[in-house]
Amino acid sequence: MVQRKLPILLILLFVSFFSYSQGEETETEKVIQFTGVVLDSDSSAIPGVHIYTPVFGRGTSTNQYGFFSMPALEGDSLVISAVGFKKATYVVPEIKSTTLKVIFRLQQDTELLDEVQVYNMPPTVEAFKQAVLAVRLPDEFSNMDKNLDPATLQKMYKTLPADGSMNHRWFVQQQAYYNQTKNSVRINPLLNPMSWIEIYRAIKRGDFSNNND
Repeated sequence: MVQRKLPILLILLFVSFFSYSQGEETETEKVIQFTGVVLDSDSSAIPGVHIYTPVFGRGTSTNQYGFFSMPALEGDSLVISAVGFKKATYVVPEIKSTTLKVIFRLQQDTELLDEVQVYNMPPTVEAFKQAVLAVRLPDEFSNMDKNLDPATLQKMYKTLPADGSMNHRWFVQQQAYYNQTKNSVRINPLLNPMSWIEIYRAIKRGDFSNNND
């Protein structure tokens, strides 16, 4: 009987020790009020800099004077990023105080653009026209003629469903028609001779025939 209870007691002791260790680690985490200023290489304040922890999603941004303040934990890995500057990282150290003040200096991220060649305008209109016609368009424009082909557009018109704006327009038109005719006597379209004329014209045009072109 004692041998059966021994494994259960060992498991309970292990779970209790693990829970106690986790609780002790949680209690030892100290919150630090992390404040500072972000400057550039000329010691000018940088507004709108993001200081955040990617793991926990906590963070803040600098104000117009480059100042920021946020709570952080010891050992947090922070990322300092801003548009036009290189990213920087900082690990919150273990300190005795509950406040930490730092000064970050970010380096500008210079990106060189491709060279642009500027030519003089041709002296005559005809020369300018020939220069424009000689320009090679990118490859993505090679399918322009194919996409604007009348047969392709007609097929797209017949197969593509209506989008949200077209459905909304149709609904508004139906509501307007209902409001205009709700107090009047509605006429059966089958008794309207003009409707029969339109049906005859549609049949003559072949609108009801199966056309797979």
